[in-house]
Amino acid sequence: NPREHNREDDGLKRETCRTIWQMGWKITLGCAIFALGFDLFLEPNSLNVGGMSGLAMILRELLGFGSIGVLTMLLNVPLFVLGARKLGKKFLFGSLAGMLLSSAFIDLFAVIPAPKTEILLDSLYGGLLVGLGLGLVFLSGATTGGSDIAAKLLRRRFRSASLGKVLLAIDLFIIFLTGVVFRDISRTLYSALPLAVSSVVMDQLLYALDHS
Repeated sequence: NPREHNREDDGLKRETCRTIWQMGWKITLGCAIFALGFDLFLEPNSLNVGGMSGLAMILRELLGFGSIGVLTMLLNVPLFVLGARKLGKKFLFGSLAGMLLSSAFIDLFAVIPAPKTEILLDSLYGGLLVGLGLGLVFLSGATTGGSDIAAKLLRRRFRSASLGKVLLAIDLFIIFLTGVVFRDISRTLYSALPLAVSSVVMDQLLYALDHS
């Protein structure tokens, strides 16, 4: 029956639009919150919570030029190329949107003057906002790209390792590099605090909303 077929098509379109909307607002808001935490509290103190934005911060220090957002996009290109066939379409497109939005927001919010507070407070507030932002993006079924895609690809090869442990290992290595490149080991030690805070906030957000 053509009428029933059209009704099914309309229902499918509405469901698709609803899914895109649900993913879209979570990714956009999450990326904006993540970028605010990064620009206002972490980057001004050379604090790092890992990921491609953290690696971009290190690369900018080594190069002496460039914007973190643009460098983040460039670092993500090979990961998206590698993950194109191995990861699901919804995850890949959602993560591409997350990567592009978070990179754009990082450069956009870089013009906002950072508050002058103590480094410990910056670590806490930075970790809080980064965890809240990433948690919202993860709730949409996407990521901001970077180490999340790298961890998923690595786990396909090393199946015995948990995704969380692979991610932590990548982030800890990037944090260690921060201390080496900035020639200040205290940056590595301070960076462990926002990494821990963001992990706790992210877990609490995902757990609370999954069980609500």
